[in-house]
Amino acid sequence: MSKIFLCTSVAVLFGAVSGYAVELRIVDSVGLSRAVKVVDDSSSVILMVENPKEAGEECVLSNVDGLASERRERISPSGECVFKDIAAGTWQVGFPRTVRWKVK
Repeated sequence: MSKIFLCTSVAVLFGAVSGYAVELRIVDSVGLSRAVKVVDDSSSVILMVENPKEAGEECVLSNVDGLASERRERISPSGECVFKDIAAGTWQVGFPRTVRWKVK
Protein backbone atom coordinates (compact mmCIF):
# COMPACT_ATOMS: atom_id res chain seq x y z
CA MET A 1 0.00 0.00 0.00
CA SER A 2 2.79 2.47 0.84
CA LYS A 3 4.51 1.79 -2.51
CA ILE A 4 1.37 2.82 -4.39
CA PHE A 5 1.11 6.04 -2.38
CA LEU A 6 4.77 6.89 -3.07
CA CYS A 7 4.38 6.31 -6.82
CA THR A 8 1.23 8.44 -6.91
CA SER A 9 2.96 11.23 -5.00
CA VAL A 10 5.93 11.18 -7.37
CA ALA A 11 3.60 11.24 -10.39
CA VAL A 12 1.69 14.24 -9.01
CA LEU A 13 4.94 16.08 -8.22
CA PHE A 14 6.36 15.31 -11.68
CA GLY A 15 3.14 16.57 -13.30
CA ALA A 16 3.34 19.86 -11.42
CA VAL A 17 7.00 20.38 -12.34
CA SER A 18 6.80 19.30 -15.99
CA GLY A 19 4.31 21.92 -17.16
CA TYR A 20 0.88 20.44 -16.70
CA ALA A 21 -2.01 22.79 -15.92
CA VAL A 22 -2.06 24.07 -12.34
CA GLU A 23 -4.03 26.69 -10.39
CA LEU A 24 -3.33 30.39 -10.12
CA ARG A 25 -5.23 31.68 -7.07
CA ILE A 26 -5.63 35.33 -5.99
CA VAL A 27 -6.56 35.93 -2.35
CA ASP A 28 -7.34 39.10 -0.40
CA SER A 29 -5.62 40.34 2.77
CA VAL A 30 -7.50 37.86 4.99
CA GLY A 31 -6.89 34.89 2.70
CA LEU A 32 -10.31 34.69 1.00
CA SER A 33 -10.18 33.58 -2.64
CA ARG A 34 -11.01 36.35 -5.12
CA ALA A 35 -10.13 34.48 -8.34
CA VAL A 36 -8.97 31.00 -9.37
CA LYS A 37 -7.83 30.01 -12.84
CA VAL A 38 -6.20 26.88 -14.24
CA VAL A 39 -3.07 27.89 -16.17
CA ASP A 40 -0.42 25.98 -18.10
CA ASP A 41 2.58 27.95 -16.88
CA SER A 42 2.11 31.63 -16.03
CA SER A 43 -0.51 34.26 -16.69
CA SER A 44 -1.29 37.96 -16.45
CA VAL A 45 -3.29 39.27 -13.51
CA ILE A 46 -5.23 42.55 -13.77
CA LEU A 47 -6.54 44.18 -10.60
CA MET A 48 -9.13 46.95 -10.84
CA VAL A 49 -9.04 49.58 -8.09
CA GLU A 50 -12.32 51.41 -7.47
CA ASN A 51 -10.80 54.83 -6.62
CA PRO A 52 -7.22 54.78 -7.95
CA LYS A 53 -6.32 58.21 -6.53
CA GLU A 54 -7.06 56.90 -3.02
CA ALA A 55 -5.13 53.67 -3.52
CA GLY A 56 -1.61 55.06 -3.49
CA GLU A 57 0.98 54.54 -6.16
CA GLU A 58 1.29 50.78 -6.37
CA CYS A 59 -0.26 47.43 -5.61
CA VAL A 60 1.56 44.30 -4.45
CA LEU A 61 1.25 40.58 -5.16
CA SER A 62 2.94 38.37 -2.56
CA ASN A 63 3.40 34.67 -3.23
CA VAL A 64 1.83 32.85 -0.27
CA ASP A 65 3.57 29.60 -1.23
CA GLY A 66 6.96 31.29 -0.78
CA LEU A 67 8.18 30.05 -4.17
CA ALA A 68 8.35 33.40 -5.97
CA SER A 69 9.34 36.94 -5.08
CA GLU A 70 6.94 39.72 -4.26
CA ARG A 71 5.80 41.73 -7.28
CA ARG A 72 4.93 45.47 -7.32
CA GLU A 73 3.21 47.40 -10.10
CA ARG A 74 1.99 50.97 -10.45
CA ILE A 75 -1.74 51.67 -10.57
CA SER A 76 -2.69 53.34 -13.86
CA PRO A 77 -4.91 56.47 -13.88
CA SER A 78 -7.79 54.23 -15.04
CA GLY A 79 -7.38 52.06 -11.92
CA GLU A 80 -5.74 49.02 -13.50
CA CYS A 81 -2.77 47.29 -11.95
CA VAL A 82 -1.33 44.78 -14.45
CA PHE A 83 1.02 41.97 -13.42
CA LYS A 84 2.56 39.92 -16.26
CA ASP A 85 4.08 36.45 -16.12
CA ILE A 86 2.64 35.48 -12.73
CA ALA A 87 3.52 31.86 -11.95
CA ALA A 88 0.90 29.38 -10.78
CA GLY A 89 0.33 29.24 -7.04
CA THR A 90 -1.43 31.37 -4.45
CA TRP A 91 -0.87 35.14 -4.53
CA GLN A 92 -2.09 37.64 -1.95
CA VAL A 93 -3.03 41.20 -2.98
CA GLY A 94 -1.81 44.15 -0.92
CA PHE A 95 -2.28 47.91 -1.10
CA PRO A 96 -0.80 50.78 0.94
CA ARG A 97 -4.22 51.31 2.56
CA THR A 98 -7.70 49.82 2.40
CA VAL A 99 -9.32 50.14 -1.03
CA ARG A 100 -12.08 48.36 -2.90
CA TRP A 101 -10.75 46.19 -5.74
CA LYS A 102 -11.58 43.21 -7.94
CA VAL A 103 -9.76 40.87 -10.32
CA LYS A 104 -10.55 41.61 -13.95
